Amino acid sequence: MGGGNAQKSKMAREKNLEKAKNAAKGSQLETNKKAMTIQVIFFFFALFCCLLLTFNSFKMQCKVCMQTFICTTSEVKCREHAEAKHPKSDVYACFPHLKK
Repeated sequence: MGGGNAQKSKMAREKNLEKAKNAAKGSQLETNKKAMTIQVIFFFFALFCCLLLTFNSFKMQCKVCMQTFICTTSEVKCREHAEAKHPKSDVYACFPHLKK
């Protein structure tokens, strides 16, 4: 029993309403493409930042001979380099960041 015309009409209206809501949301494929684009942009931004940090970590270098030093090199090692390699130059000419 049951399943009259009123019930069938109500179910059809609900089904059509649900289809209209899904169509208004847009395509899932389009949503996925947009998300992938954002991920790719973020990936390249993160890669760029890592490269930038890598190159800046070797920023400490002798200004006379342009020899690079790892960023954790102590002031003592910088002075040793300046005295050994550039005895005529001032230590601060080689490593201006030591002036504080």
